Amino acid sequence: VTGKPHIRFYAGVLLETSDGLPLGTLCVLDDDVRGLTEAQAFALHTLARQVMALLELRRALDQRDTALAARQEAEQRQSLLTRELHHRVKNTLATVQAVAGSTARSVTGIEEFRSAFSGRIAALANTHAIITEDHDQRAPLLDLLRIELARFSETSTRRVSLDGPAVLLKSEIAIPLGMAIHELTSNSVKYGSLSNPRGRVTVAWEVRSEDGAEILHLEWKERGGPEVQKPTHRGYGSRILERVLEGQARAEVTINYRRYGLHAVIKLPLV
Repeated sequence: VTGKPHIRFYAGVLLETSDGLPLGTLCVLDDDVRGLTEAQAFALHTLARQVMALLELRRALDQRDTALAARQEAEQRQSLLTRELHHRVKNTLATVQAVAGSTARSVTGIEEFRSAFSGRIAALANTHAIITEDHDQRAPLLDLLRIELARFSETSTRRVSLDGPAVLLKSEIAIPLGMAIHELTSNSVKYGSLSNPRGRVTVAWEVRSEDGAEILHLEWKERGGPEVQKPTHRGYGSRILERVLEGQARAEVTINYRRYGLHAVIKLPLV
C-alpha cells in the first residue's frame, strides 16, 4: 500500500459459518515485508475457528434467550387469558342469574318465562360468540345488530335499515349493548313496528368526539307499527336499557314513546 498505513504484509483466514455463509476474515497486517511459517498459518487458522466457535455460541445463546422470552411471554399470556376467562365466566353466571331473576319478576306464567329467558340467554351467547372470534376480544357493532335483525333485513320488503361506520366494541361494552339491542328488537316484535308487515325499523349510528373522548351515538327509530302507548310500568327491557347500559357502560339512554313509533337514543363512551 503506497499510502497510509503503508501495509506490506497481509495474511487472512476466512470466517465462515457452519452452513457456508462468509462473515469476513481474521487477518494480521504489518508495514514490513514478512513471511508466514507453517506454525503461524496453523495458529491463524486455529484462531479463526475459535472466533467462529464463539460467534456461533453467542448466536445460540441469543436464540435460547429469544426462545425463553417467547415462552415466558406465552405463559404470561396464557395466565392472563385464564384469569380473563375465569372473570368472564363469573360475570356471565352473575348476568344469567340476574336475567333469570328479573325475567321471573316481569312475567306472569311459566311459558312466558321460558320464551323470554331463552331468548335473552341466546342473545347473550351470540354476543359472547362474536367476541371470542376476535383476537382482541372485540365485537363489531354491525354484527350485534344483524344477529337480532337479520330475519327482517333479508326479506324482499327490507323492513330494517342499518346505517353507520364500522365500530369495534370492547367486550365490557358489547355485552350490555347486545342485550339492549335484543330487548329493543323483542319489544318491536311484540308491540312495535316489527309486529306487522308494514312496520319499519331504522338504526343509524356515528362516532363523535366529545371532550377528547369517542362517543357512539346510536338512534333506533320505528315507523309503521301500531300506535304507541307509553307503558304504565317499567318492564325488564326498560331496566336493561337504563340500568345495565347506564350502570355498566356509562351510557346515556333516552326513550321517546312517540305515537307513530318508539325512538331510542343511546350515547355510549367507547373507552
